[in-house]
Amino acid sequence: MLRRRAFLALPALLPAAVAEAHSYRQGELMIGHAWCLPSTGATTKAFMPLAVSGSRGDVLVRATTPVAEAVAFHPTAGQPAAARWEIAPRRPVGMRADGPHLMLTGLKRPLAVRDRFPLTLVFENNGAKDIEIWVESSPYSG
Repeated sequence: MLRRRAFLALPALLPAAVAEAHSYRQGELMIGHAWCLPSTGATTKAFMPLAVSGSRGDVLVRATTPVAEAVAFHPTAGQPAAARWEIAPRRPVGMRADGPHLMLTGLKRPLAVRDRFPLTLVFENNGAKDIEIWVESSPYSG
């Protein structure tokens, strides 16, 4: 009976395991599920929640990926790119299509749903962190 219950509970645990496997930590910095929209041209938007758990904030100073010529920080949708992205301590940054996001420009190839590619984020205090971006039409839809 116990084995059957454990087996039946397994599907409920899988989404949490998948989400956890795609989260990152770098010192006091936490990076959640990283994803981007499929490309329809030479640009696309990428998203991931960012948070600093300690009392000292951090600054995203650079991002690079081999699939694009440049990655720009857009703290507000429709506004010019920022040179740096301040992350206040204990104030998570939730990225979304109509709000804060990363803009990948000069794509070197089309990005389709289920593709994955590396992205390096460089932070002033917590250093560089390599993450994997999942191409999805919406978060966790891959």
